[in-house]
Order: sequence, then C-alpha cells, then structure tokens
Amino acid sequence: MKKYCLSICTVCLLAISACSNFLELEPDNQINQNNFYKTEEDFETSMVGIYATLRNLYARDIFFITELTTDNTEISIPTSSLAEVEFDEMTITATNTIVQSAWNSALFTVARCNVLLNRIQEASINEEAKNRISAEARFMRALSYFFLVQAFGNAPVTDAEFESPSQVFSTDITLRPSEEVYQLIINDLVTAESQIPNTLNANKGEASIGAIKTLLGKVYLAHHDYTEAAAKLKEVIDLGHYSLVDDYKSLFQPGNENLAESIFEFKFTSGVNLGNTYSSLFTPAIIGLLPDRQSGSGRINPTLSIIQAYEPGDVRKAASVGDSILSDVGMVYSRYGLKFVDMTTNNPLDGAANFTVLRYADVLLMYAEALNELGAADVFTYLNLVRSRAHLTALQETGQEALRSAIAQERRVEFLFEAQRWFDLKRTGKAQEVVNAYYAEKGLRFSVEDHELLMPIPRREIEINPNLQQNPGY
Repeated sequence: MKKYCLSICTVCLLAISACSNFLELEPDNQINQNNFYKTEEDFETSMVGIYATLRNLYARDIFFITELTTDNTEISIPTSSLAEVEFDEMTITATNTIVQSAWNSALFTVARCNVLLNRIQEASINEEAKNRISAEARFMRALSYFFLVQAFGNAPVTDAEFESPSQVFSTDITLRPSEEVYQLIINDLVTAESQIPNTLNANKGEASIGAIKTLLGKVYLAHHDYTEAAAKLKEVIDLGHYSLVDDYKSLFQPGNENLAESIFEFKFTSGVNLGNTYSSLFTPAIIGLLPDRQSGSGRINPTLSIIQAYEPGDVRKAASVGDSILSDVGMVYSRYGLKFVDMTTNNPLDGAANFTVLRYADVLLMYAEALNELGAADVFTYLNLVRSRAHLTALQETGQEALRSAIAQERRVEFLFEAQRWFDLKRTGKAQEVVNAYYAEKGLRFSVEDHELLMPIPRREIEINPNLQQNPGY
C-alpha cells in the first residue's frame, strides 16, 4: 500500500508542476498554493499543459488500440515489439506497455483537470474567463474518461486533489462501473456546455461550444441513447459553424489548421520537437516514399481489406492510402497510409499536420446513425452529404439494417487512420463478427474473444493498488 500512496502522490504533484518548470513545491509532498493558480494567465498556462498531456495519447498509442486491432491496418515489418504485435494478433496482455502508456496519458490528463477545476473555484479572476477555462477543463476530462470507458470499461473516478499521503488513503479511487463513468462524462459536458461562450472559436485547438456538443452527441451515441444523440448532434448542425471542405485531402496535410470542417484538433509543429510521428507510423520501412531517403516504420499500415473497401471513383482512397513505392530497386508493392503524413519534412518523426479529433463529417454520419436507429426518414440527407463530397452517387437503401451497413461502410472509409474503427465496431456490436471474419479470410487463427472487447487493466496498476480488479478473462 505504501507503493500505491507514493505513486498517486507523485502523479498529482506532476499534474501541478508539469505545465511550468519554474514551479517549486513547498514542501515536496504538497501542492504549491502560493506561486501558481492565482491569475487568469496561470490557469491559461495550466490548460496548455492539459491539452499537451492528452495529445500524447493521440500522438501514437491510440492508433494501436483503435486501428491495429481491426481489419483496417496491420504490421508490415517482422521487427515490431511484442506490445505492438499483441494488438495485430488480438493477444493483448496486462503487461502491454502501450496499454500502460495510454492508461497513464488519460488518467494524467484527468488529474491535471481535477487540480485546475478545484483551484479555479476560489480564484479571483474574471467570471467569464473562469467559466470558459472551467468548461475547457471539463471537456478535456470528459474526453479522457470517454477513451477510458470505451477502452477499459470500468475506470477510476475521482475529482479529488491530493495534497498529502493521508488524503490518498481516505479517497475511493478504485474502478467504478462504466455506467458511473458515463454519467460523470455527461455531467461534465452538460456543465461545460452551460459555461462556454456560444461564439465560433477560431482556434480549433481549444474546446468550444461545438466541440462540447459534438463530444456529448458522440457519448450519447456510444451509450445507445439515440434520442439524446440525435438532438445534440442536430444542435451542432444548427450552429452553422462548420461545413465540409471541398478538398478531402486537405484535411490531413500540413496547413490543415482551423479548417471549416475541424471541430477540435491537436496541434503539431515541426522544427521545434513538437511535430507528429504519423509519417513514420503509417508508412512502411522502405526508402522511396518519404523525402530525403527517409523510411517509415511499418507499424500501422493499411490492409488489403481496406484498400479494397473503397468504391470505384471514391476520391478518399487516393487521399488516404497507396500501394506502390518507387524504391531503390524499382517500383515495389507496399501498402501505406497518407493521412497526416508530411511529405514536406525530412524527418518522419516531426510532421506538421494537425490531428483532427472531432470533425463535421463525423457529426453528419453520427446524426444519420442516430436517426436510423430511431426510424427517422431523412437519414439519406446527411449520409449523402458525405458521399457527395467523396464524388459518389447518392444512396437510396431501404430498410434499417441495410442503412446500418451503409453507414458503417461510410464511416470505415471516411475515418481510416482517425482512431475510430475499433470503437465504431464495439458501439454497433460488430467487433467480433467483423474482425474474426477478417482473420478467417486471411487464414489466421487469431480471434476476438468476448473478454477482449475490453483492454486489460495494466498489471502494474493492480500491483501498485491491490484494490483495482482486473477485467475478466485477463
């Protein structure tokens, strides 16, 4: 138990100090209340740190969980780590280092949000700024918990801020039922919605009324509350803040900052060690595709299945994937991703494209899905808006089940490499059916078992805190 106490205290202290390297703690096991969290600038600085913390999850780890576990992507090199291979083969263990890292990123963000929200209540700052910053922190806490509940099911829930070891012992930070986690997420977003300004936020790297409403609609949809999902997503549409961009490819290239379709994004800047690693992650370990004879890593590359999933004439295919590389030995067949890959940098670990977490096409397709589940008649209006941008003919499917399949197909090709596929399959109850059929088609003996619909709780966390219980089957 002593290890647990020290670990939690360390996380909480880091949550305070990480956003500012000049903050000194007095004493070491207590949060400094004298030098920080006093001015509006202090809280703004803290929010910058919160955004940066969760960005770490979207920089790499989330793609192993949401893409490599599916029929979308596979590993193309034999030298991947055991942790990476476990996702490709759906043999994930509780000692998987990527699972541990993803867990840490999400909970570290939660801890930092808790600190800010606890401190801002008594701060003597402008009330409008207080509400806006509080709303941003609640949005980020909700986004973190939404990842945790989808990936792990039950999750630790607390809004406590620890100032001493004794407070750790008096606080219940065991795993809470997923229903309780969902309620916390919804409560945070509803509160944030009432606090954030209704104006369009020009900086899509910060939470906004549109981002909050979109995430809330997404949460309702994942929770199968279709009435609330449809209502909230329609509110996003009615805001009039967002629209589909004409050029699909522009969504994923350097310069994709604050586009009309973007609702919330994580910013990456090359040249100052703040770039993304997608150019390496989504491309194979072959010289010839990337500039200056750089090669990718071959860790998350498109499958033949997704290459073949695009309809003829779909402009999204050329913007998302490729399969031919002019290498040193001539033209070779090798599949690769193009989304968020920076062809202007000579360092594939330092790309400049921003990652869009929430965008308007997702709103339209989620709204279509919710309407279909409610038996509404105007599903085609929103589904075909997305297809039209892809230069595809309008669909006129009839029947709820046929529309479910059509929407699922549209989401698959629209959001490849956007950390959506695994959670989409789980939400629609198709994860085992689709992924197991994919393995069988390839002649592989891998399969998704019932318990593997949830990731294992990292074993290290259970060793530190015996009160945590492992997900069944692991």
